[in-house]
Amino acid sequence: MAARTESQASPAEPTILVSENAATQMCGVSKPTFRSWVAGGLIAPVELPGNLRRNLYRRADLEAFAASLAAKR
Repeated sequence: MAARTESQASPAEPTILVSENAATQMCGVSKPTFRSWVAGGLIAPVELPGNLRRNLYRRADLEAFAASLAAKR
């Protein structure tokens, strides 16, 4: 069996969960602003099994929220 070349490799799938740092960059805001949105219930962090909180957010949720912000401008 021949080895796969880079052009034959399957494309990388986008990350489903993003960190708080990546989320603030996606939304174009500071951490304090982003954290106030989370505290206000505008964006929900992902809850992991065992009540672990890692400040992870769903990329799809952030993209939808950022789009709604852009529509209001």
